[in-house]
Amino acid sequence: MASEIRKSICWGCWMQCGALAHVNQGKVVKLTGDPEFYTKGFFCDRGARFAEHLYHPDRLNYPLKRKGERGESKWERISWDQALEEVTAKLSELKGRYGAETLATTCGTGRGHQETFKERFLHLFGSPNHANAGQFCRIETREIDYAIYGADIVAMKPKVAESEGCIVIWAHNPKESVPVEYHEYRNLKKKGGVKFIVIDPKRTEIVDELADIWLPIRPATDAALALGWLNIIINEELHDKEFVEKWCFGFDQLKKRVQEYPPEEVSKITWVPKEKIIESARMFAKAKPYTNIPWGVKTDMQGRNVTSIIHAIAILRAMTGSINVSGGSPLSGPCLKANGGPDFNSIDLLSPEQRAKQLGIDRHKFWTFPGYDLISQAMRPYWSGKMCSSYMPGCHIPDVWRAILDQDPYPIKALIVGGNNPLMAFANTPQVYRALKSSNLEFFAVVEQWMTPSAVLADYVLPATNWLEMPLLHFGTYTGAQDFVAAAEQVVPPLFERRPDYYFWQGLGMRLGQEKYWRQSLEKEWEWCIKPLLDELNMESFEEFAQRQQFWFPPFEEKYHEKIEPNIGRPKGFGTPTGKIEFYSTILDKLGYDPLPHYKEPLETPVSQPELSKEYPLILITGSRFRPFHHSEHRQLPSARKLYPDPTVEIHPDTAREMGIEEGEWTMIETTWGKIKQRARFSTRIDPRMVDAQHSWWFPEEIPDDPILYRAFESNTNMLTTDRDEYCDPPTGAMRLSPYLCRVYPAKKYY
Repeated sequence: MASEIRKSICWGCWMQCGALAHVNQGKVVKLTGDPEFYTKGFFCDRGARFAEHLYHPDRLNYPLKRKGERGESKWERISWDQALEEVTAKLSELKGRYGAETLATTCGTGRGHQETFKERFLHLFGSPNHANAGQFCRIETREIDYAIYGADIVAMKPKVAESEGCIVIWAHNPKESVPVEYHEYRNLKKKGGVKFIVIDPKRTEIVDELADIWLPIRPATDAALALGWLNIIINEELHDKEFVEKWCFGFDQLKKRVQEYPPEEVSKITWVPKEKIIESARMFAKAKPYTNIPWGVKTDMQGRNVTSIIHAIAILRAMTGSINVSGGSPLSGPCLKANGGPDFNSIDLLSPEQRAKQLGIDRHKFWTFPGYDLISQAMRPYWSGKMCSSYMPGCHIPDVWRAILDQDPYPIKALIVGGNNPLMAFANTPQVYRALKSSNLEFFAVVEQWMTPSAVLADYVLPATNWLEMPLLHFGTYTGAQDFVAAAEQVVPPLFERRPDYYFWQGLGMRLGQEKYWRQSLEKEWEWCIKPLLDELNMESFEEFAQRQQFWFPPFEEKYHEKIEPNIGRPKGFGTPTGKIEFYSTILDKLGYDPLPHYKEPLETPVSQPELSKEYPLILITGSRFRPFHHSEHRQLPSARKLYPDPTVEIHPDTAREMGIEEGEWTMIETTWGKIKQRARFSTRIDPRMVDAQHSWWFPEEIPDDPILYRAFESNTNMLTTDRDEYCDPPTGAMRLSPYLCRVYPAKKYY
């Protein structure tokens, strides 16, 4: 077999860059970027390691069934047919005894297509209880943007005004999290003209390389800073008055609200100098309309202020008139040439009676079906019946564990985990562990690429392919989240008995009376999804599109909200209840939440609990990205572990000396909720009042058996967190993963 290069799309992160797989004798030997793809040939070190991932000897290769007690790591190899038959029988039995809602699922970032097909299966099965990491990572931002704009901010701008403008890098470090974005920023910086504002507690490399202004914010005070900017922009009349008057709803109410956040007060809250707050707000506003604030993950992880942070940032974009301006902040709806979203995951077939049983629906109404239904009523008529319905609406993650342990409001007896490692991913790891081990949980299955600490506790473990072993359709296309299509054929056939997880959900569905909703193959699913585009392009199949074209974007329409709709004789406007960008959210108002952004001091901060801060004097940051790892992934890859053999906590040298900590030594990190250990890494980039602990650490080289579970509890930052409701964001239920008060001290040594 000759050497060849095959095109693909990397699933190493949500940006999904174009990939070239270099194949020799049927084996992938190297991965590089595709210069013909819209990501222009960029490819990071994480993506390049998926060839190592593909052939790693520790990958799961066969279906496994538990033989001993949960956690004993005693497994029996079985066939896919046996696994599907037994899982089907157990789910049928439990549904008959407790109702369909007794089945819950969890999902993480996803390295395939776990959530959408999982959702289809659940909706047809009758359960509203799919929990996912989108509740604190990206999806709640999308849902809030839907309520405010009736659309989402696009991930990549079609064009950038290279000689002017302002980009605000807020709550993320693109060099580590989305390097393709960072690559574009560096190019812009070299050309000059575009100003950069970086908002980050740490002086990251991004600050040195890009920032014209750096705002070293106190963690979790972002909402106050955004409201402070709005105070300055409105009071100094720096906003785009014509755009705001014509296209925005609730300006007068917002103007009144922001008077509560003058720069001097915001400075006290955020620890950012008043002069810097004023200077940066003016820089941003005066760059109108060429302003952009890309999504940053840390806005989603802060708990009680999450909705207000995202809401306020959405308003800031609109204040400058940047919405739907090339080089500003274009919006994106679903792809109108695809059958994505509700058409694809069958959400409309879940009955009202079952929707009403969704866990968390009584408290976190925006994240659950009440919020989704109000957004859907506004968006779907606007977008020709389409919208994103994947990952949202979800159930409240902590309620899954409580329903297992306390069987309240009803028992969760069955759990299926796909593309997720709950012990690492979710707050309050001890409670997650108790739930997964509980005798109340009568059935637990995991669909995975690796044996993880969570999978060790399962009854069944099913082997999933990685992205090189399956045909691919871009996440944004089939979920209805974005307006374009991108596709790729599988690079190599699945190894051993691995399968795309689609066939797990399809196999269950076909055995449970869902036959008419599932197609015969994953390729046929993708083909049906993009059928409208295939017809327009006069193409016959998914494979033809992947080979001949690979991606398609609709033409960009500048200020499309001004376009006159011939059937109604007036401008298109926005897909919200008022037809305008909603500074005052009518959807939040209807659900009983504050319709305007606000700031409330979080629990466990030096301000809210000064006495506690004497005992726990440092602010703990968690969740900072560090490549080539992505959350709990890739700890098995030697090339990655050489870079990070052990977990590290970043600490200022002055703080370390005060605490008696030496660089490189094991250090205890303790909050009111728990304690872990990591190695100290000295850095002057971090504020002496803070430490930054790496998240999601486990050790796949260690003993798998419970209670060791690959040392899942030893260095895992979610051992330091809580998922109590008073720490969560009321509308979305977003858990607080960071920050917390902590103390650090040397680990004991006896040698």
